Amino acid sequence: MPRTATLALAASFALTVSAHAQSGTTHTPGMTHTPGMEHRPAQAPQPTQAGQAAFATISEIVSLLEADSTTDWTRVDLEALRQHLIDMDAVTMRARVVQSPVPGGITMLVTGTPDVAAAARRMIGSHAPMLQALGGWRAATMPIAGGIRFTVTAVDPADATAVARIRGLGFIGLMVQGGHHTRHHLLIARGAGAHAHGM
Repeated sequence: MPRTATLALAASFALTVSAHAQSGTTHTPGMTHTPGMEHRPAQAPQPTQAGQAAFATISEIVSLLEADSTTDWTRVDLEALRQHLIDMDAVTMRARVVQSPVPGGITMLVTGTPDVAAAARRMIGSHAPMLQALGGWRAATMPIAGGIRFTVTAVDPADATAVARIRGLGFIGLMVQGGHHTRHHLLIARGAGAHAHGM
């Protein structure tokens, strides 16, 4: 190669290296360029968690409401949803539950401080009919001092598998049955009332 061509090639390479050094770009073996290619540093990973669980739940509901062109904002009641989530937290984390076997299932005495007792009455009182509507179970509630009695039995008390399942699930396992909670939260946010289950 003529000396002038070699010098031109070396100068071009030096300019390329200098430009990339200023941009912070690095190369790996085999990397190729296309005309007009612009180098940007890879974006750092971004957080995906909204933080506290109730905050994340409300954030998701707000996104759904905003994405729905039929949302009636005059009826939206996110404060009602927040209060419901407070009830859920009280019952899930702070209620005292004494569980005892009865023929065909279990009875549960769910009690706590006045705010927990009120939350338990609201939540369990509205959940029991939903649980029974699933079929195969009978669910009954009765207010008691400091809370509520919650009894769940198999429709067929002689069905040992059904009875064992009820007892194995226990209080919190029975409370999560039905998969309706997410729909329930959206209905509350839409202004349908704190105990609307939409079924």
